[in-house]
Amino acid sequence: MKFFRTQPTPPAAAPSDPVRPTDKATVADVVLAYRLILKREADAAGLAAYTQRVREGLTLEELLRALLDSPEREGRIRSGEQHAAALVPAADPSLIDPKEVMRRYSIAELNQTADEYYRVMQDPDLTLRKPFQSVNETPEMLENLGALLGGLHLGKAMTVLDFGAGTCWLSRLIAQLNCAVICCDPSTAALDIGRRSFEDHPPIARELLPPRFLPFDGHTLELADESVDRIICFDAFHHVPNQAEVLRELGRVLRPGGIAGFSEPGRYHSRAPQSQYDMRNHRVLENDIDLNAIFSLAEPAGFTQVKVRTLNDLVISLEQYNALFDSSVASLELRSAAWQRMHDTMLNRTVFFLHKGELRRDSRGHDGLAHRISVHPETVSSPHGDPVALTFTITNTGTAYWLHQGPHIFGLVRLACHLYDEHEALLDLDYFRIELPRTVAPGETIRMTANVPVSERRPCLLAFDLVAEGVRWFEKEGSKPVHVRIEGRSNEG
Repeated sequence: MKFFRTQPTPPAAAPSDPVRPTDKATVADVVLAYRLILKREADAAGLAAYTQRVREGLTLEELLRALLDSPEREGRIRSGEQHAAALVPAADPSLIDPKEVMRRYSIAELNQTADEYYRVMQDPDLTLRKPFQSVNETPEMLENLGALLGGLHLGKAMTVLDFGAGTCWLSRLIAQLNCAVICCDPSTAALDIGRRSFEDHPPIARELLPPRFLPFDGHTLELADESVDRIICFDAFHHVPNQAEVLRELGRVLRPGGIAGFSEPGRYHSRAPQSQYDMRNHRVLENDIDLNAIFSLAEPAGFTQVKVRTLNDLVISLEQYNALFDSSVASLELRSAAWQRMHDTMLNRTVFFLHKGELRRDSRGHDGLAHRISVHPETVSSPHGDPVALTFTITNTGTAYWLHQGPHIFGLVRLACHLYDEHEALLDLDYFRIELPRTVAPGETIRMTANVPVSERRPCLLAFDLVAEGVRWFEKEGSKPVHVRIEGRSNEG
């Protein structure tokens, strides 16, 4: 099966070396530091004092530290903390506490609410259009979704559990990535909508792996132990009342080295007006997302660490953009503003990942694909066009396992070569492929011999590389092919 036809992308130029904080400061640095750190022009006394210190050998690091630790700077920080505190919704005794919702309603009753919501829905197409449901909500949903997919380290043909799938809009996107998706939700009505959507409008994918639709009773996932590679949950976990029990089930079905990724609202979600309205009128749980509490429940379930994706909606000018790449003091104030904006953004949005052991990369994804190949001989004579026997020594210098066999072709690593003429013009990108003898772990070396057919076009050049089928040529990740020159009389003319 042949997949890729594009040429390798040339490597990007290396960035220039940054200025180090141990470099000597200048009077111009003093003036700029005052403007950016203290937000004002340098006063005469301060400028004179720092000018004298510059003459005495003041370093850039010492200048920055002095201004950052100054009482004036600390006052500015306190003002920023007061601004941040103002963003936190006030605790009001009249507000509905999500704990009260969990005491009042059983898991079965909350599941029934979800099912009724979808069963009486007049226009299910509205939810099926997600993440393009609303011009107001789409930008944020796409940001969160991109952060979520990036941290999951998905690979083709992985089994992905979409927990809280609803009408399966996200499941459709996962299926388009050539993953085997399990659509799981407590609402059978929602899953029926999703099933019809898959049947009526199949996702666009070269090889679509059929989805599975799994009702959830709120307690037990009808899946085997360690049977899924990844779990994805988009805006559903804050509706779960029995988090400890659910996390135990998620940890049970996730394979070692797997990741469960969540995109959820923030730590004060229950106080938002929309949350209060829904809890008051519609018998739903709108819980806060407390990562410390969640991880305290996730550890006994087999999860070993939690990671959080930073989110930042800061918009900057061209001048500020340029300052990002300026290694002098000019970028410090922008970094402070970016940190403050990240704090404000993440009060209301949380994208986090629960890892079950160390991440195990493999050749179903791009990350960690790298090799070193040598071949003998490098020049072969074949005057009659007979196949040539070549011996290869191949080392996995990356961090991903090279898969050898599997139920799907995606990610299986093979030794392959491109055919060039004597002037190194490409004739055939997929001239020859052969399976590796076994799965190869990072750091391992294999040796193999291949009988390679010889083209009628001789002399010619064979460039040998590895390819993860349906995923990537290793050359495009920076590995270098090895070349074998075939000598012999051409049959043309």
